[in-house]
Amino acid sequence: MTADLFEKLFVLYLTLIGQAIGFDSHLRGPSFVMEPPPRLEFSNSSGGWLDCSASGSPQPSIDWLSVDGTSVGDVSGIRRVLRNGTLFLQPFAAQAYRQDIHSTVYRCVASNNVGRIISRDVQVRAVVTQAFKVDVEVLAAARGCTAVLKCVVPNFVKDLVRVMSWVQEPTFFIYPSLQGEIYKQFLEQIN
Repeated sequence: MTADLFEKLFVLYLTLIGQAIGFDSHLRGPSFVMEPPPRLEFSNSSGGWLDCSASGSPQPSIDWLSVDGTSVGDVSGIRRVLRNGTLFLQPFAAQAYRQDIHSTVYRCVASNNVGRIISRDVQVRAVVTQAFKVDVEVLAAARGCTAVLKCVVPNFVKDLVRVMSWVQEPTFFIYPSLQGEIYKQFLEQIN
């Protein structure tokens, strides 16, 4: 028996076995078309959403898992799982903040009768809009000499705030330069 004839018989055998056990060559396990990002930060006033979609045959269904692996569902006025697979974290009042929803890990799951895939972890963090005040700390100063000042930002917003400039009212601004040095900019008042 030649190798070519053996190969043809083997393919015929696999085809007959596949038909006998009900194998359908059109079935395909899920694969992500759009996997959610690794992080989502959003404001409580804007809300946020995570998109997830997958292809396969039959078309996979999309579900979302919480950090403990349980399926998540709608929470009235706070979180919705949309039909298209999007997890929508709705805008919310500051007093409606929930750590288990607004500062947690989610994972997208796509499944059909052929298989199941799970996305990478998505770290979600809602930032509650609130007023804060910065203070100026004098690190070093001597009359008639250069002073070294530090902008002190409250800890609860420290990682969300970047100092862009210093202002001495009404028209004196100090900005950082692209070279890392500080330069001064004087603005003329427009009359």
